[in-house]
Amino acid sequence: MDLWSAALLGLVQALTEFLPVSSSGHLVLGQALLGVTPTGGAAFEVAVHFGTLLSVLLLFRAEVIELTGALLRALRAPGQIGARWGQDPALRLLGAIAVGCLPAGVIGVLFKDELEAAFGSVTLVGGALIFTGLVLLSTRLAPDGDGAVTLKRGVLIGWAQALAILPGISRSGSTIAAGLFLGVERDSAARYSFLLSLPVVAGATLLKAKDLAEAPPASDLMVALGVGAGVSFVAGLGALWLVMAVVRRGWFRHFGWYCLAAGITTLIAA
Repeated sequence: MDLWSAALLGLVQALTEFLPVSSSGHLVLGQALLGVTPTGGAAFEVAVHFGTLLSVLLLFRAEVIELTGALLRALRAPGQIGARWGQDPALRLLGAIAVGCLPAGVIGVLFKDELEAAFGSVTLVGGALIFTGLVLLSTRLAPDGDGAVTLKRGVLIGWAQALAILPGISRSGSTIAAGLFLGVERDSAARYSFLLSLPVVAGATLLKAKDLAEAPPASDLMVALGVGAGVSFVAGLGALWLVMAVVRRGWFRHFGWYCLAAGITTLIAA
């Protein structure tokens, strides 16, 4: 893979990671159009996801600091978690993120090889994009909620995230849609969706790092991975700011039309 292709795919990742149009699906399509197949399976896909993970850490640094503080307090005095639960919103959000990550973590570990193979199917991506489009359009029926993310809601949203491991199913689209249907306030649903991605993407990156350590890729691929991650980080900052504005203004469902068109076009061209 040349550096231009790595940069372009990193840009595609950043622009589609936070918008509800499936970054993984667009990566598969972008690789097919460019005629590149990154060495090391999903290594490049994980690398550019890592770049966008860093952009989430930077933009939501205040929330991350609060969550880290809640985690440290819980570790220092685990016996007081019950007493603090009702008075510490950061602790409750941390708990919701923890239970929300479980479904994707279990599915990712149990079906690691099958999921990596799915990234080679353009037809699967086309069908999954159509599914994503229908989910997004259906959010027009979601009630105007004002609730917070609870443990129960976190688990249910977590299963939506687990489904989005498949390329073509938007992670942000499925999790935000689940939050809206569960009555979570719009801005809170979007913020939870992005914070929920941090442990999952970090875990996937660590798993891939282990594989790369056992079978290191060629040096030229490492450079491409770095370029892709860097571009996805910079562009991800702008894309993340944009999607938060889109969600707040209630334009979220309109991305469903794009996903339908992209999915149908993909199936016709496949």
